[in-house]
Amino acid sequence: QHSKPITALYAAKKQKKKASGGGGGFGGSKAKSTPPSVTPASADIQSLEKQWDNFASITDLEIFPPGDPESSDYRHFIVADVFVRIGPEDKDSNPGTGWFRTGKLVAADDIDINIAFALQRGLILWTAAAMWPQLAAKGQLAAAKLMQVGFMPPSMNMADESEPALDDEESEDVQIPQRVAIKDDVSLKNIGFRPDFNPKGFTYKRRERSAMKAKKSGLDEIMDI
Repeated sequence: QHSKPITALYAAKKQKKKASGGGGGFGGSKAKSTPPSVTPASADIQSLEKQWDNFASITDLEIFPPGDPESSDYRHFIVADVFVRIGPEDKDSNPGTGWFRTGKLVAADDIDINIAFALQRGLILWTAAAMWPQLAAKGQLAAAKLMQVGFMPPSMNMADESEPALDDEESEDVQIPQRVAIKDDVSLKNIGFRPDFNPKGFTYKRRERSAMKAKKSGLDEIMDI
């Protein structure tokens, strides 16, 4: 039923061991090149609000595009479950932590999911460090240099503050985003990210509350017919 989005998301599964998703700090980008006209999402509260709003607006809180692809109002998008961990300090050492479920990311229209990760990587790492104390145990700067972003196909699963890291078996399914070139016509408005829960001291779900009200209103209309 959902083979197309999952196939697109997993197009480079055989290359996941070779890809690198860590290093560079919160502001780092793992894209091969970022055109001067394209600015990655910044790692701060304002940027998180914008990208969270984008996620809700693009997906309407769905994990797969609803509707008929042949319809004129259909909009294609791909959602991925996002994970973050402290990676190994070198090729001979073990990761510093397991993978922590952090949120969901979306790439709309024809944007490569890897580009969406590259442009929001700093924001994702900054958010994950605020969500999971385990990721900042070595100190924020040291942790940021070793942090890695990974992903799985979209699911309805969402973490809370008490959820442990993935076990070894579950971690085998986590993929690392590929390094890809970014086109100069990519807009942050067509990608989004939302955390599974609010980082400490942060409360924000404005666009999602509006979307839920709209869904309830639509259901009420159906029930009245």
